[in-house]
Amino acid sequence: MKVLVFSDSHGYNMSMAYAIEREKPDAVLHLGGHTDDADDIRRAFPALTIYHVRGNNDFCCPNAPYYRVTDFGGVRLYLTHGHLERVKLTRSFLYERAREEKCDIAFYGHTHEPDMVTGVPMLVNPGAVCREQMAMLEVEDGRPRVKMLVF
Repeated sequence: MKVLVFSDSHGYNMSMAYAIEREKPDAVLHLGGHTDDADDIRRAFPALTIYHVRGNNDFCCPNAPYYRVTDFGGVRLYLTHGHLERVKLTRSFLYERAREEKCDIAFYGHTHEPDMVTGVPMLVNPGAVCREQMAMLEVEDGRPRVKMLVF
């Protein structure tokens, strides 16, 4: 199973569309920072499963959740933009929140800086789509592998 992870697209939908066409993922995660861009991608790729969360400036989408817990291939994921967990100051709140939710990986955005901290839970920031940065989660036999992508 292959999942593309985007954050902070800020209108750079063509970068997301290019990555989807190139990588052919089974699903997409959008971590906020123009979460309405996820709706545009959903219209362009209607068969694709897309999960999104709301970021600090996503006033357009009041019904979108601020965080979400989901499962892919036996790997439990915590999805958030990160502003409520104050990731610009520390990742400790994010780490604790993901542990409380018994997640294997916490994906977050907000900082526009790619970052990966191994451990359980693993903490992953895919960077910003507006800088052509993203991440790929691959799950095989319940084992996750995350890699950073730059287009």
